[in-house]
Amino acid sequence: MFHIKDEIIKDLEVNPWLRLRNRFIRLILSPYKLLKSILMITGALVWLGTALIAFATFTLLESLPHFDQLGMEGAKKDAVQRIEVRLSDVENPKPFSWTKLEKVNRELLYAIVMSEDGEFFTHQGIDYDALINAIGENIKRREWSFGASTISQQTIKNIYFSNNKTLYRKLKEVIATNRLERNLTKNEILELYLNLVEFGPDIYGIDAAAHYYFNASAAQLNAAQGAFLAILMPSPRKYHFTIFQNKHLAKRHRKKYRRILQDLRYKEYISPKQYQTYIKWSFFK
Repeated sequence: MFHIKDEIIKDLEVNPWLRLRNRFIRLILSPYKLLKSILMITGALVWLGTALIAFATFTLLESLPHFDQLGMEGAKKDAVQRIEVRLSDVENPKPFSWTKLEKVNRELLYAIVMSEDGEFFTHQGIDYDALINAIGENIKRREWSFGASTISQQTIKNIYFSNNKTLYRKLKEVIATNRLERNLTKNEILELYLNLVEFGPDIYGIDAAAHYYFNASAAQLNAAQGAFLAILMPSPRKYHFTIFQNKHLAKRHRKKYRRILQDLRYKEYISPKQYQTYIKWSFFK
């Protein structure tokens, strides 16, 4: 018997798989030990998963702008740098200069706000109902096109993100927008937005647009001219050609123009008399 046991021990030392098999058999024959091992492995996996999620969350949050530290001046600096990068490869770029909000005509300002985000002054940066509906539509169509972006979200995207349409990018945009809204005023956000928007091929900012399309400053434009600029904004390069250069305003664009003016009249940003004047405004002279 002694020699047989020695042979078994020798086999176990030579073949580690035998040791592993015997250990597994003992675990099966001992429910308590099996349960203990399963709980230990599960606990380790849960701990590892939690650690990975915490690390990923920390990395995500640290990668986004900290507006409590940047403030308006830091955000403005980042915005100007973004415009300069966009114009760096352009031959004979249109002049760009920063325009303070108080230098923008009130009618022009409200025309763009009514067109792009009518609830801008009342929401907290995100229209969650519209966002959820947009995600639902994306799932139905099996594509990530999103939409439903507020002015605050557009401001964040224009400064810090690319046009990549992914769920991860949208998540970062939402978090960064919340930070923006907590640390900057609505007027500061609006000033950033109006200086970042593209109104045509390499035409950035409200003042550049005013000079290019109307040979005037942003302080001199009225609601009708603001509504016209708002029509160009969804696709500025395309509409610069199809609308401005071809001097043609399609029926759907005329309808949008009237809706913007109606919203301005309803909110009392323009008077009924002004509405009647602007509704007859000649787009192309």
